[in-house]
Parts: sequence; structure tokens; C-alpha cells
Amino acid sequence: MRIHLTRDSVAAGDDVDAPHHATVDLPDGLDTPAALLALDLPRIWLPQIGGGRATWVVRAADGTPLAVLAQQWPHPRPLPAGRGPLAGLAGPDGTVRLHVEYRLQRDPDAEYERLG
Repeated sequence: MRIHLTRDSVAAGDDVDAPHHATVDLPDGLDTPAALLALDLPRIWLPQIGGGRATWVVRAADGTPLAVLAQQWPHPRPLPAGRGPLAGLAGPDGTVRLHVEYRLQRDPDAEYERLG
């Protein structure tokens, strides 16, 4: 399965490399967004924020929030929509497109509750 990731910039200096995107081919068998996020793919690709606190929201191509990631959390926390079938997020070409939205240093627990 092909996953195309995009992410927000985190600062003006980060814009030098914009747009931020990556495409990864994953093995079959990942049946839910939660299983994909358990691989920590977005976290590996995200910049580290000074101070060790950053909140991110993983969204499907249509804007549906799938999970909350926090630099200070050991693992992403899937939201209800992130527990459905991954194939349901694929576009006509079979690619799953995810966007990782930077939510600054907002409280990740509050973001999770707000979106859940």
C-alpha cells in the first residue's frame, strides 16, 4: 500500500524545505490507520520541536482527524475514525493520503478530547 504524507511547516526557517511530503510503500496487512500509526511513520518524519513539546493531528485527505501525536507521548493515540479500515482512506489510485497538522505546543490531551 502506498502512503503519501504531507505536513505543516513549524517555523519560517522550516519553510525553506516546503512543501513537506514523503511517499512510502508499506507491506500489505496493515488494515487500520491505527496499525499504520503504530509504526510511528509520521513521528519519524516530523521535526523535533525545541522544548520537547509539540502536538500534531493526523488527518485523512478529507480532513477527518485520525489520531493525535505528541512529541512527549511514546505512541500516537488513534481517534475513533482512525480505527476503521485503512483501505477506506485510499483514493481512486489506491494511495492513502494523510496530512499531519501542527498544533503548536497545545495540550495534546485537550486536543484528543476535543477531536474525540
